[in-house]
Amino acid sequence: MSEIRTLIRNALSSAISMPVDADSKQKINSRRSRNWVEALAQAFRSHYNDKSILVFSKHFRGNRKDFLLNELLYDVCVCRVSVVESAKHKKKLYYIKEVLWQVESEFAKNSREALVDFNKLVLGSAKNKLFIGPHVSDQESFIEVLRPAAKGCSGSVFLGLIPHPAEWVSDDSTKIDLWHFSNSNWQK
Repeated sequence: MSEIRTLIRNALSSAISMPVDADSKQKINSRRSRNWVEALAQAFRSHYNDKSILVFSKHFRGNRKDFLLNELLYDVCVCRVSVVESAKHKKKLYYIKEVLWQVESEFAKNSREALVDFNKLVLGSAKNKLFIGPHVSDQESFIEVLRPAAKGCSGSVFLGLIPHPAEWVSDDSTKIDLWHFSNSNWQK
């Protein structure tokens, strides 16, 4: 669990350090959230550093040539890929061979919004799933809402709570709480 914590911490530090130019708090938070997702995706790219492993995210165009899209259903999706020849012209076609990580991030501080995004993780086949949400006043109640959906997930499931983008100016900006779902419960 220390490895994923380090990856999250590095991505959060990177996102916090990115300049944001916006004229309202809402736009600032939205751009910070976008920066967070892209920093996390980049952290996964750096972590794997393997040509057969691709990391998809909404604003990264590096996989577009081979897959004709940026994002695969999740905020961040880490996949092992392989190649097959096309039926007629024997061109290289890339396909997903294995999904290593599926990541959803939702900074709304209510459990309904969190559960809506967490449900996406239940649908996937990744070996690892990560949900990132914001610190909330009652963390135990918040994560308890996610427990029934976590029971429906295959693979290893992780839950991280980090500061909301509006709180990235405090000394506590890189505080991360991380749980692993094991034996039907969240374990720190």
